[in-house]
Amino acid sequence: MKHDVAFIMGMGGPDSISAIEPFLYNLFSDRDIINFHVGGLIQKFIAKKIAQKRSKKIAPEYIKMGFEGASPQNIYNQRIFTKLAIQYEYITNRKLTIIEGNCYYHPFIEDSIQKLTQNKYDKYYFTTVYPQYSLTTINACFNRLNKSYNIFGYNANNAKVIPYWYENKLYCTCIANRILDSAKQLGKNIEDCHILYSAHSVPMSYIEKGDPYPIHIQHHVSIINKIAGIKNFNIGYQSKVGPVKWLAPSTQDTLLSYKHKNIDNVIVVPISFITDHIETLIELDEQLIPIARSNGINIIRSNSLNDSDDFIHALTDILIN
Repeated sequence: MKHDVAFIMGMGGPDSISAIEPFLYNLFSDRDIINFHVGGLIQKFIAKKIAQKRSKKIAPEYIKMGFEGASPQNIYNQRIFTKLAIQYEYITNRKLTIIEGNCYYHPFIEDSIQKLTQNKYDKYYFTTVYPQYSLTTINACFNRLNKSYNIFGYNANNAKVIPYWYENKLYCTCIANRILDSAKQLGKNIEDCHILYSAHSVPMSYIEKGDPYPIHIQHHVSIINKIAGIKNFNIGYQSKVGPVKWLAPSTQDTLLSYKHKNIDNVIVVPISFITDHIETLIELDEQLIPIARSNGINIIRSNSLNDSDDFIHALTDILIN
């Protein structure tokens, strides 16, 4: 049986309460992601202060999510990788090894490259856990990979790079189906619902550099709207952190505006997230959505994809097609 490998990258996440602070420090120290426009040593000092303060604040929230202090995305990613390898072999009759590499916490990309080079594979896939391209995520991951590994130098004829994959029809259908399910839970037809797509924000400095992220978000939304028959929608951005200007409008401000605009029957869709984590379970479910409910709005969040079977099928399609 032929043996292929998928090298899948991401930012990573803390695997325990004690890991929150070093994870945040690594994130805020990276000037390629969040540039405070100060010297490198000063940025590290600021990053340390932010990490210390924020880790204490969010530690109870990590415990509340029920994964013994670990980020839920870590758990779900491992389940996804396991199911993806099984589905891939079932569809292709080829074995698939999945190697995870992260920017800001274990396993780091630089360390995972060693696993990649230990064996010879028949086909190599390189991608990330992010559907839409951004300089802050996908570009950052591939920059780290390319510093230590020459994708096409090592695998000139058998490497496939998948920089983004939000356009995949099966993947978009997964999201569309969950939106339609949410409409049923609200007791409404989709035509009578208002969709708020909530994406993770990015610093405006990257948009000014030409980051295609908001364009990809808009295109992704248009594909889903067509599949689900959605007419009424907005796009908001969440999870702003640190003293720099971020992409707007914010999800919170958008939700607050609905009361004055008489917008009801709202479905919040975490469009840039594939699994549950602190941004969905805490920021959306416990902090933002209750604000809308307190204003009398009938509102629900669509379910995250996590390790669902239809999403695994879509991921398999993204690799092989």
